[in-house]
Amino acid sequence: MLNRKSFARKTNTLVFSLTVAFAALLVGCSSDKSTSQDPEQTLHMAFGAEPQTLDPHMAAGVPDLRLLAAIIEPLAELDPHTYEAVPALAKSWDISEDGLVYTFHLRENAKWSDGTPLTAQDFVFSWQRILSPAIGGYYVQDYYNIVGAEDFNTGKSEDFTSVGVKAISNHALQFTLLKPDPLFAKRMAHETVGPVQPATILKFGNIDDATSKWTQPPNYVSNGPFVMTRWEINKVIVLEKNPHYWDAENVKLEKIYAYPIEDIATEERMFRSGQIHVAWGGDIPTEKIETYQKESPEKIIITPMYGTYFYIFNNQVAPFDNADVRRAFTYSLDREMLTSKIAKGGKQPSTTLSLPVPHFNPDSPIEYNPQKAAEYLAKAGYPNGEGFPQIALLYNTDELHKKIAVAAQQMWKKHLNVNITLENQEWKFFLENRKNKTYTLARGGSISTFADPIDFLQSYMTGHGMNDSDYRNSDFDALVNKALYELDPVKRGAYLEEAEELLLNDAAIAPVLTYTEVFLKAPEVKNAIFSATAKPNYKDIYLDFSTTEKQPQSE
Repeated sequence: MLNRKSFARKTNTLVFSLTVAFAALLVGCSSDKSTSQDPEQTLHMAFGAEPQTLDPHMAAGVPDLRLLAAIIEPLAELDPHTYEAVPALAKSWDISEDGLVYTFHLRENAKWSDGTPLTAQDFVFSWQRILSPAIGGYYVQDYYNIVGAEDFNTGKSEDFTSVGVKAISNHALQFTLLKPDPLFAKRMAHETVGPVQPATILKFGNIDDATSKWTQPPNYVSNGPFVMTRWEINKVIVLEKNPHYWDAENVKLEKIYAYPIEDIATEERMFRSGQIHVAWGGDIPTEKIETYQKESPEKIIITPMYGTYFYIFNNQVAPFDNADVRRAFTYSLDREMLTSKIAKGGKQPSTTLSLPVPHFNPDSPIEYNPQKAAEYLAKAGYPNGEGFPQIALLYNTDELHKKIAVAAQQMWKKHLNVNITLENQEWKFFLENRKNKTYTLARGGSISTFADPIDFLQSYMTGHGMNDSDYRNSDFDALVNKALYELDPVKRGAYLEEAEELLLNDAAIAPVLTYTEVFLKAPEVKNAIFSATAKPNYKDIYLDFSTTEKQPQSE
């Protein structure tokens, strides 16, 4: 372990302490759920970029997952206050004494949105699809602890009956693991392991057809509190209440209009003009934050996230296949300036990938040190930037991403004398280029599903579907593997700290800041939870116009 803790890391400790204290900011709570003034209960919201996909088994980014939370219900969900797994589609589950067998008991009244029963056999089909090599799920390696999962996913076996996912009755689903996993129930709360209806999938292709049209309305059949009925690319996605949802009587909203707005200034204008109830994209123009805090504090919510904003180096492509080049770029970033002058909104400098939690508070070698950065670049063979190739910084279209990128570009020019061009792309193409490794330097960001460092670190294991950096370190892999199945929290934390420090010492990425999300919410929106894991609680939200006069109009 390294000896020195950075100032930014201490700041991050404070940030996540606040996150724990206010992990789920419940906005507009009320015991009176009268909806008589708005019988349609139609919510209009903006949510950021156009989703890459609404196929749960192929989804990856926040825009995808933020909408999937409304239409796909997995076996479990996370309590927004404690982040513990609680029942969702499964009403309960049992764990064997040796920790290797999980049996989930499905709700007997669970149905698909077309009214047909949802069974454990549907989950077995879904898991065969999740693990199919052709689907190429981003998170599939996270489930290699299921017996036979890795062999099936890598093509070593084509016999899915050898995989430890079994329907032992119509409403009992059993998983058999290779090793005890203290996080397994939490992993079952991710929308990417939610079920898909076999009949719908097979109607539009094979089980492993990655180009199926099943996600296009009116083909879409799902099991969540809402079902997608319309998707106009770059215009609107319409979700309607699922009358067959097992808990439909407690779902208040009748319809949701979700607008994919990448431009945060446009999103803020739509909110200010009354076109949307919620700006759920995660940011607003920084110059507007103070105005809302002073003039309309009830409309702005700033939520600390268990997440980090960073820059990704393609570790296997020159010039970033040289760790000293990566260190040079990392040490020349003034994170204090980037957060206080540009990002704002409560965001804090970060010099680690993962945020501290009990038993995990790693040391970081990273600091803002232009002299050391220049020395690293010279050591790599580029003294004063001489001979350094022309490269581009790739980021997805967003005004804040652009501002941070411009500032980073200027820092690298000032401290390293290198010229970096900027290239922005729409979300879908941006993700594809990162996944395919057709980039040199790119923006990155991670928000944990269950507020645990393993959620970040596992993604940097060699060959992992989320490892866009193509970082490869066998010692790192071994430490993460130990942590995955270690039941002693102190030992587990030590393995994770050592793994984090390896990642940072290798400068696989350049951490920049800890995320906060800045939301705008109209007063009539009640029971919305803005949590540290960015997952909206759609089924609990309702509208109450008893104290307001204006509401957005449906198309």
